[in-house]
Amino acid sequence: MKIAVLGAGIGGLSAASRLSSLGHEVILLEKNNIPGGKAGIVRLKGYTFDAGPSLFTAPQWLDDVFLSCGKNPRDYYSFKELKLITRYFFQDSTCLDVFNDLQKTAKSIEENTKYPSFKFIKQMKHWEKVYKLSEKTFLLGKLTYNIYFFKAVVKWFFQIGIKSIYLSMAQFNKRAVNNLKVELILNRFATYTGSSPYKTPAFMNQLAVVEMCNGAFYPKGGIFSIPKALEKLAIDVGVDLIYNNNVSSVVHIDKGWKVISSNKNLIVDLVISNIDYFLTQTILGRKYKINEKNLSTSGIVFYWGISKIFNKLKLHNVFFSEDYELEFEQIENEKKIPQKPTVYVNISSKLDPHHAKEGCENWFVMINVPPSLDLVNSGNINKIKKSVLSLLSKQLNEDIESLIECEQILTPNTLFHNTGAYNGSIYGENQNSLNKIMRRKPNKDNIRKGIYYVGGTVHPGGGIPLALLSSRNAVRQIQNDYS
Repeated sequence: MKIAVLGAGIGGLSAASRLSSLGHEVILLEKNNIPGGKAGIVRLKGYTFDAGPSLFTAPQWLDDVFLSCGKNPRDYYSFKELKLITRYFFQDSTCLDVFNDLQKTAKSIEENTKYPSFKFIKQMKHWEKVYKLSEKTFLLGKLTYNIYFFKAVVKWFFQIGIKSIYLSMAQFNKRAVNNLKVELILNRFATYTGSSPYKTPAFMNQLAVVEMCNGAFYPKGGIFSIPKALEKLAIDVGVDLIYNNNVSSVVHIDKGWKVISSNKNLIVDLVISNIDYFLTQTILGRKYKINEKNLSTSGIVFYWGISKIFNKLKLHNVFFSEDYELEFEQIENEKKIPQKPTVYVNISSKLDPHHAKEGCENWFVMINVPPSLDLVNSGNINKIKKSVLSLLSKQLNEDIESLIECEQILTPNTLFHNTGAYNGSIYGENQNSLNKIMRRKPNKDNIRKGIYYVGGTVHPGGGIPLALLSSRNAVRQIQNDYS
């Protein structure tokens, strides 16, 4: 079959390679001049930054793409396991580290928070069981509502307990943990799906397992090395990649689909969209209504070239705000940029020194904000920048602003412009309820035969590992539909 893949993000590249290796004629259309989508790259005056995702987990799911195409993953990319994964900074100027060893993490937590290590391990072992069951039931395939699925769901409900359904993550952790610092760390994992820990169900505590039990990794060269490796794979297996080609319309015709783009029009049998799900509906000429309360968070990122080495900082750093609940109240309910946000700082030059000038560091500084194209103006950007600088300067006992050599800023607006993310929403819809999680946009179109979806805005979710799984799920559905 002749197949068009729209968008050279992680999901699109991996789906294109899988299908081409199966013997299909695959053409991949990308509006930008580089691969990666949200996982792109920023180069600025001697500094290099990963544009979006910065945490790499579950490398086996990336390896699976190469193996399915008959290739050795190590011929395309390499990675190392992080011994120290994340350093967390609290308002009382203390900090603690999370490691790739659960026992070591539990000891770190006990030493810094007085929360007993055995209790933390017990909590994580419970969520590890839930995660393994969820992975099998919900992630690794289509949500097919048949007798086998419902049997699996019953088993899943029995494992997680009823409190994990009706309590939020924050409520559950308050009852089960009752230690502010530990609660903050666990609650933060809700943001990995663009959700609020004060709304998303407690069973989403299992997200912590991905990092705390299964470990985190760093790909040599940074996150952008992943789409570059997938790009090379696509070329090697015969995918026709066409960059600088914006798709404006996809029209159903008698023998398939007509894809209309800025440089090339195609007639194909199937279309796989790695473009934001909601934007894809527009491209298909469909009218749809979105409840913006259901959208995931967006973000503001400051890419800063910093003229100093900070030994206190690691690859991943989180600086918690004064009031985490107020922060999400402002984001989720008041729909405004939080006045005093939690700040995430990623510094890839810690492991790839060439990402910064000698004696300097490349800071990727991110805060969560509502998905809105109307909030961003120079006044709001300046206000939030001052708040971020105040927090970092206080915690690091240094005037950070004086160290900024260069700056570029990503906002919901630039995210929308660069990647098509609806209203700048990073993950499409949030996962603030069980219903939203179960009804996440599918990998196969419900209206017309021959349209499939991959990427972070559809099942099973956002982030590099789940985008990879979306491509595997979509390709398996295509095989079932056309075998």
